[in-house]
Amino acid sequence: MFERFTLDARTVVVHAQEHARRLGHPHIGCEHLLLAVTSADRPVSAVLREQGITPERVENEIVRLVSHGGAGLFGDLDRDALSAIGIDLDAVQARIEASFGTDAISDAANAVHGGRRRRRRKYQAKGAALRGHLAFTAGAKKCLANSLREAQSRHDNFIGAEHLTLG
Repeated sequence: MFERFTLDARTVVVHAQEHARRLGHPHIGCEHLLLAVTSADRPVSAVLREQGITPERVENEIVRLVSHGGAGLFGDLDRDALSAIGIDLDAVQARIEASFGTDAISDAANAVHGGRRRRRRKYQAKGAALRGHLAFTAGAKKCLANSLREAQSRHDNFIGAEHLTLG
């Protein structure tokens, strides 16, 4: 499929990987693809920005969701209820990461929920970007597959940034 990607689409995927690394995420998700598209200097990016979907807004939302459990660090725990009894999830997360590393929570969740064994990832330094291959999440893979469908439905023999956005 990647052989059909235009240079712009390939650049979006490369920038998505760079955003994921910079944010310290061990994967490339749909959110990273969206961040890369909004950050690009392409017509589709301008359309998104005109609609209020800016790189800053997308990144802030990614950070907010990850730091507040929306993306699954603490699942569906009720922050307000826990706060009412004196438990600050941000403080708990910070202490866990300080003691056991930034992947400790997600690794434990994978172990509890029967996740596949993962190779240990190498970090350059605490909080630094990951080295090596970053896999696509299932959602990002679906986005890429949908971009192919979008191109086919428009009878295009290429996949561009606009198709990635629609996917």
